[in-house]
Amino acid sequence: MHPNSDEVIFACRPNLLVDSVAVSLRFYAEVLGFRIGWRWSDPEARFLDDDEPDQPGTALVGRDGVQILLTQNPGEHTTRLHLDVHTAEQVDGLFQEWADRGARVAEPPVVRPWGMYEMRLHDPDGNVLRVSAPATGR
Repeated sequence: MHPNSDEVIFACRPNLLVDSVAVSLRFYAEVLGFRIGWRWSDPEARFLDDDEPDQPGTALVGRDGVQILLTQNPGEHTTRLHLDVHTAEQVDGLFQEWADRGARVAEPPVVRPWGMYEMRLHDPDGNVLRVSAPATGR
C-alpha cells in the first residue's frame, strides 16, 4: 500500500505468549522455516547477539511478509493465528514442508464450509496456526 493511502494500519504483528522463547525459536525456525530477526533479554534489558545463549524475553521471527513476536510468559496459551496464502497449492506445499519437519498438525488441509482451503497446526505452546487460501478448483 502506498504511504499516501488513507489506510493507516498496514500490517499486523501478533505477539504469541510462549513458555520458552528458546524452544519456540527452534520450532519456528527449524520446523516452519521462519528466520529469527532479533532476541531481547528481559534480565539484561537489551538485545542479544546471535552467539549469546537464550534468555527469558521476547524474539521476532519472520517468513515472507509475516512477522510474529514470541514473548516468554508461562501458563496456558490458546492464541489462534491465521496466515493467508494465495493458493490452495501453497497450503499443500506448507503442509508437506511442515509435516516433513515434524510439525504437530491438528487438521490437514481441507475445504471448509466457508469456502477456504485450510490446515491447522499447533506450536509447542498450544497456539493454533491456521493457514488458508481460497478453495478455487478444490
